[in-house]
Amino acid sequence: MKITCSACGKAHSSNAKLEASLEKLQPGQKLRLKCSQCGEAIALAREDLGIRGATSAGSIHPPPPPDTSWLQEGAFEAEDVVADIPRAIVLMKPGETRDQISAALSGLGYQAEAADDPAQIVNRMQFSNYTCVVMHAGAANGELAGNPLHNYMCSLEMDRRRYIFYILFGPEFKTFYNIQALSNSANLVVNESDMSYFGIILRKAIPEYEELFGPYMDELKIQGK
Repeated sequence: MKITCSACGKAHSSNAKLEASLEKLQPGQKLRLKCSQCGEAIALAREDLGIRGATSAGSIHPPPPPDTSWLQEGAFEAEDVVADIPRAIVLMKPGETRDQISAALSGLGYQAEAADDPAQIVNRMQFSNYTCVVMHAGAANGELAGNPLHNYMCSLEMDRRRYIFYILFGPEFKTFYNIQALSNSANLVVNESDMSYFGIILRKAIPEYEELFGPYMDELKIQGK
């Protein structure tokens, strides 16, 4: 790969030893080289291998999950309630966590419903419109792939799916990790250890989603799609 000094513009050639050193870097770490022309430092990261055309599968890694330490600080507790979102449904066994989720949804203006049978929810969704679906990933025999509700959500046509905020939670997820959400066809994933902060999480996630996709969906409505 070629390396260019941002201070003077001199191009430097890479070598196998340098690229091997970059391979060993952890996310966020930098390797600094001294420009032979001006003496300024050139900072390189592992990601620069991919940017400059590395094709080795071992050199491609997803970014780390986001820092969620701010949850305990309650940074979003004072935010306004999300309005105009009528119906939500929660799939998991009855208990304290389901009650917490329902209470958080109700506090944000949802008409919250709950069920412990995924097939029952699929039946409801065929005749009713829900704008939020919250499900424990292990709700159906502990396997997401065999869950009728998850399969239904994945197969929905986009003219309906784009208006449903789909949330998965469980021990395998990292809260707000969008790569995990995308790979599971969800809009948001939450680690079950963070469910006590579910209301705060929604106050952050839903406005961000609406800000990102709201204008796009409004335009689709105008176009009749």
